[in-house]
Amino acid sequence: MDAQKKQMEEAAILYYEKKYTQHEIAQLMKLSRQTVSKLLNDAIKENIVEIKIHNPQVLCSDLEHKICSQFHIDNAIICGVSTDNESLRQLITVKKAADYISPLLEKGSQKIAISWGRTIQMLIAEFHSISAPNNIVFPLFGATDQEETCFSSNELARSFADRIGADVKYAWFPYCPDSIDDAELFRKTSYYKKLYDLWNSIDIAIVGIGNQNILQTFWKIFGYNEKGLSVIGDLATHFFNTDGEFVELYENTLCASRENLKNAKQTIAIACGDDKAEAIVGALRTQFIDTLITDEYTAKKLLSCLKEHTM
Repeated sequence: MDAQKKQMEEAAILYYEKKYTQHEIAQLMKLSRQTVSKLLNDAIKENIVEIKIHNPQVLCSDLEHKICSQFHIDNAIICGVSTDNESLRQLITVKKAADYISPLLEKGSQKIAISWGRTIQMLIAEFHSISAPNNIVFPLFGATDQEETCFSSNELARSFADRIGADVKYAWFPYCPDSIDDAELFRKTSYYKKLYDLWNSIDIAIVGIGNQNILQTFWKIFGYNEKGLSVIGDLATHFFNTDGEFVELYENTLCASRENLKNAKQTIAIACGDDKAEAIVGALRTQFIDTLITDEYTAKKLLSCLKEHTM
């Protein structure tokens, strides 16, 4: 390599890899600022430096294809983001989810079942009024005594219905009655039967994906259950392990069944965050999800988790 090409290489290493400024490189190499600029331009012309511009949409499309292929789901929507800041990633993801879901609701006459959690609460806040007749919103399970709004199934249903101008049906019964007898009594009420009929004919189910942290909430409400040791996450209070196999943690629960979720015309899951990656893998393996909406960092993480589990 001649001396000039050697200088090109040295200047390129300092500029592109070590992040020196051109002024700093000029001082270090005892050259003029103009000479350094020429060396960097010539390094590109001589193919010493190769600059590639990666289209973020192409990258996201590749991730979408891989997730659909690996998990055999209909649709994956991956949001390109400029930072790994989790708060921003979640905001961008729920905005993208609202943009995707809104046209589906504008058809009208949709039976829309919603789950709970902070992601669902954020999603609801992103919706604008929709002019569509006869939409109806309802929760996927009965009520609990949780004070946080994000874990209040009826409040989330009311808030979402208000946002999109839909009717709402409430769950006027507890998620987990005290006994089998109590559960049977609630199942005989008109309140339960109305929700039961809706659960059997869901057009769109909108769910978050809970990770192991959700178990702490359930254990506080219903007590510890050692079966939970194998649980990696939940879909609408149906718990599953890493392999996507469901684990029965609590009896007498009043909620949409797994069969209801499976038979929904479309189940859309929204989830993001590095701590959700393993739970998303388990959720996708249940084969209950038709569309996953997440961000590119989470998508890469869940594919990495999948590779680790198969090694």
